[in-house]
Amino acid sequence: MNTTVDSSPLPARAAVRSLVEDLIGRPVELSDGGPVPNKPNNVVAVYVTDQLAMTAVAVVDLAGAARLGGALGMLPRGGVDDAVDEGELPAMVQDNCYEALNVLSAVFNVAGGLHVRLYEMYGPNASLPSDVVSFGQVLGNRLDVVLTIAGYGDVHLSVVVR
Repeated sequence: MNTTVDSSPLPARAAVRSLVEDLIGRPVELSDGGPVPNKPNNVVAVYVTDQLAMTAVAVVDLAGAARLGGALGMLPRGGVDDAVDEGELPAMVQDNCYEALNVLSAVFNVAGGLHVRLYEMYGPNASLPSDVVSFGQVLGNRLDVVLTIAGYGDVHLSVVVR
C-alpha cells in the first residue's frame, strides 16, 4: 500500500509557542486569536514543498512582525514601538522577522510528512501574488493565535495549510 502525503499538517499550538520561545529566549504566552485582518502592511510568509508547491502561508500583523524581529535581535522595546508607530520595519527587524518565519517552517516538517521550507517572505506593503492572497484568507484548515512575547507584546499570527 502506498500512502502519499500531499499536504502539510496544521501545526500544533504548543509547537508554535515553544519554537518561538526557544528561538528568542524569552517567555511566550499563546492564546486564541482571530484571523489577521487583510492589510497591505502585513508580513506574509509562503512555504513550499520540495516540488515548489505552496503548502502553507503565515500572516503576521505589522506590529507583530516588528515585535518578533525586535525580540529576536534583542532590540530595545522603545525602538520596536517606534517602528510600529511609523508603520515600517527597519531592515534589521525585517531580516530578523524573516529568520523567525524561516525557523517556523520546522513546525510543518513532521515524520512521514512533506518537507516544507520558507520560499518567500513578503514584507510590509509588498505586492502579493493573487494566489498567496486568496490562500491566506482561506477559512478552515488554519491556526489563528496571539503570541505574547515577554517585554515586547503581542504578535498576531495566522497560519493556513493546504
